[in-house]
Amino acid sequence: MTTRVGFLVFPGLQLLDLAGPYEIFSALSDCEVHLFWKTREPLACSAGMLFQPTATLDYELPVDVLCIPGGVGLNVLLQDEEILSWIQRQAATAQFVTSVCTGALLLGVAGLLAGRRATTHWRYLDLLTECGAIPIRERVVQDGNLITGGGVTAGIDFGLVLIAALRGQGAAEEIQLAMKYAPEPPFQAGRPDDAPRDVLEVVRCRTEALHAERERMIGTWRNIPLSLSDKGEDVICAPLVRELGQDDDFAYRSLWQDAMQQHAQYFRIAAGDDVPVGIPTRGANDSFTLGAFEKNVLVGIVSLERDRGLKLRHKALLFRMFVAPEAAGRGLGRSLLQAVLSRAQEIDNLRSVRLTVLERNHRARALYRSLGFVDFALEPDAVHMDTDYVAEVQMIRFLKK
Repeated sequence: MTTRVGFLVFPGLQLLDLAGPYEIFSALSDCEVHLFWKTREPLACSAGMLFQPTATLDYELPVDVLCIPGGVGLNVLLQDEEILSWIQRQAATAQFVTSVCTGALLLGVAGLLAGRRATTHWRYLDLLTECGAIPIRERVVQDGNLITGGGVTAGIDFGLVLIAALRGQGAAEEIQLAMKYAPEPPFQAGRPDDAPRDVLEVVRCRTEALHAERERMIGTWRNIPLSLSDKGEDVICAPLVRELGQDDDFAYRSLWQDAMQQHAQYFRIAAGDDVPVGIPTRGANDSFTLGAFEKNVLVGIVSLERDRGLKLRHKALLFRMFVAPEAAGRGLGRSLLQAVLSRAQEIDNLRSVRLTVLERNHRARALYRSLGFVDFALEPDAVHMDTDYVAEVQMIRFLKK
């Protein structure tokens, strides 16, 4: 079966971020490699060498491996909605979501690193925290389907790790031997811990402006409210997210019944099932239901229930996640999930949050992944929908304690 790899390329890309893993993937049998950009006009990398994109962003070609390289040209992309939307769409269906060097920052701004272990170039590792990631100072870091490579030359190591994940260690070793990849650097200055102090300070000073600019742009991204005007007007206030109580029961019932009747294709339960239509967690210990409000109207809900078994109290279930269609696309789902995870983090001895989602609900799965959930089980033909059977995916998010 052919593996399809897609690199995002852009003006000012770091050549070796692309060339290292590209060389490795090109040596893999049954592998297509595509270079995506807004146009197919030649681009210049940061060193000036020209290269040719092979596909445009509007070409609907899903990839098995999405890879984002880094480079000085990355900065302008951190606020490019077209690029970020394309990354999110590809990540929703890709088997592996990956980056080399500072490409991780673009994954972070796309919302794909929150709560997940990741790495990047040592000079910008601190900025991963600003994206909600857990920064790890290693050459290659894997967290579920997320694989990130460190600075520049680590792209070769990253490529070999990814080949092993796709085709096995033997396939990776064959490519490594054919490339004669057994680095023996002439100087021990490739890491900040090894480099002479004066060399380290020169490199720090040389990259200070670039670091400051990226820090500023990521800071701007973090401060954008999650609720935006549908009509392209000025930014309006972020949604109010709070726990629902008895006084909210009528509004909850109305929203949930609308979800069941009008949008049943997204749920594994049906309107006719014998399940409570009111707030489902009332009175349960360490369990709660949150609501998102816009202009005092309930437009989003989600519940978390801690397992009641004495031997299973370290687990919780996230369920009944729904945002009204008229409020979709304004960050309400992310606000709700971030609030749930923040609160779950404070519950004593709670170690994981699980959920079940229909496999075909790619948008929801991408959102869950962006906040650190990973797939751990797939059940084919799990739910009977009209005249067909559909699969469902179980996902888990481990909590930091």
